[in-house]
Amino acid sequence: MRGQNFRMAGAVFGAMGLAGCATPPVGTAALPPATVAPLTAQNLVGATPAVLNAAFGQPVLLRVDGPAQVWLYHSAVCGLNLILYPDGTGTPRVATAVPDNGDPASCMESLQHGVTDAALERPASS
Repeated sequence: MRGQNFRMAGAVFGAMGLAGCATPPVGTAALPPATVAPLTAQNLVGATPAVLNAAFGQPVLLRVDGPAQVWLYHSAVCGLNLILYPDGTGTPRVATAVPDNGDPASCMESLQHGVTDAALERPASS
């Protein structure tokens, strides 16, 4: 009797596992794509160096001051000063982000990959 219970439980759990592999029924609405928040100085707080490198590339200046790291980015529009401190695991994270112009939105836009690269290209000399 006990062996039958284990076989029955195995069959039930196996069927449940296979049910998870089934395709959703026709007419089921797909989830909308996740929206990405616009890049702002405020939403950079907590970012890691990997996130910063992906968004902006390497900083033009990286200074280490005790436990703090100061990262500086430049574009034709502005500069962005980022101050990173290690979190509890030792990973540096942005504590403060300060754009140095009067329009933080245009500053953040100008610093993103592509825009920055195009703005900093030098014309070929002839």
